[in-house]
Amino acid sequence: MSVSGIFECYDKPVEVFDYNALKDDPLIETDTIGLKGSPTNVYKSFAPPVKGAGMMVEDAAQLVGILNDKHLI
Repeated sequence: MSVSGIFECYDKPVEVFDYNALKDDPLIETDTIGLKGSPTNVYKSFAPPVKGAGMMVEDAAQLVGILNDKHLI
């Protein structure tokens, strides 16, 4: 694919298929798509704990100073 081909794709419509469009197709097994066809089951989902308070830095010079004090640069 070329760069011009990529840019041409931006103007083309995206065709979306839902279950109703696929259920009557003889080539597609409906028990292999969607949540029912997923090979994985999510047991538990969670957000990671907060690691600590953040720090607002006003400008790049202040950031460089902080990193330099911590011997990171």
